[in-house]
Amino acid sequence: MPNPSKIICNAACLILILGVLGCHHESKPINKKRLKKAVKPKAKEYVEIKYTEPQLVAFFDSVGKLPVQPLAYKAAFVADSVYRNLIKPANWKLQPADFALLKRATRMEMIEVHAARKIFGELKTDSTCTAKGLLDSVKKGNVYLQYYPFDRDKNKFDEFAIRIGDVRHCSGSELYFFKGDKIIAKQDGYGRDDEDLEYFKNTDGEAIVYQLSEFDNGSGIWWNNYFFYKYDDDKLIPVLNEPESCNAQAFWEFRILWLESKIQQTNPLTIKMVYHQQFYNDNNDVYFNYGPIFLNDSTSIEYRWDESSKTLRGQYQQSKLNKAQILSYYLTDNDYLFINSHYKLLKVVLADEKQRPWLLDYLNKVKNYYDH
Repeated sequence: MPNPSKIICNAACLILILGVLGCHHESKPINKKRLKKAVKPKAKEYVEIKYTEPQLVAFFDSVGKLPVQPLAYKAAFVADSVYRNLIKPANWKLQPADFALLKRATRMEMIEVHAARKIFGELKTDSTCTAKGLLDSVKKGNVYLQYYPFDRDKNKFDEFAIRIGDVRHCSGSELYFFKGDKIIAKQDGYGRDDEDLEYFKNTDGEAIVYQLSEFDNGSGIWWNNYFFYKYDDDKLIPVLNEPESCNAQAFWEFRILWLESKIQQTNPLTIKMVYHQQFYNDNNDVYFNYGPIFLNDSTSIEYRWDESSKTLRGQYQQSKLNKAQILSYYLTDNDYLFINSHYKLLKVVLADEKQRPWLLDYLNKVKNYYDH
């Protein structure tokens, strides 16, 4: 039976690549005990084949032996496309008088419309934020201005960002990144909300800025990533993209998955990931049936600055998760990647008398879906 989340996710991909991001969520795992089927799955678009155990084991082994890199690249494509295109390079320098005016406006948290237009050009509006609502958002003739200093000294004005507009009312609010009196990058819209733009200093003293970007949000399903960008002289470059939270409960995917990350420290950057996975079936007319939780663990990953690639490189070899396994938590068509990257673990599951039927049932769903 085709999984509804696969259809939803494929439709969402195009929207995501266009950079439509937003909406707040509550990233907590839901109680999975005897979850009632609030929504019936869609009618099958094909007759599901019941494969034999030898066929499913052969399928399992064949997927486990595939090269992992193409599968990982496919799983990462949507999130990486948004991550690499969310912030656009810019290159214009403010006049001394305009820069002085802008610094004064940061203290007032608003700027006169004519001044904003002079510095940033015509202000962006859309269906959720009309020109009148944007331009008079604070008081007559003024617009909201939010200031994000990337230094303990808020009066330094060396590396900082300015947002024009109020993200609570204007989803098209624009974010400008500055290096001194020069605008070096621009972001249309925002990642998730107006409070998630954070920073820390890299080993070379330049700021690394990070924010949350939302890819999916709903009851029993969500997906958010951390996007990290670094000041590199007069440029802002992408340096790391990792999941902050991924969750799909029964019905949404062929397996239950949950991962949540927390930044433990920034020197060096260290992220702790807590995660679990479980199989289920919908053979019961009222409730989902749950198999044993076959993966329930946590790990910390350290990220070190690599000057040659200009990225924060995860030291995955020192953790319990490798990059491919992390990507298998993305809410995309990545069941092949999950099987491939967890092949050794799933071999143990397959050999377990209690867990074997749940894995075979999962493999049957996956094989049917991808064959059709």
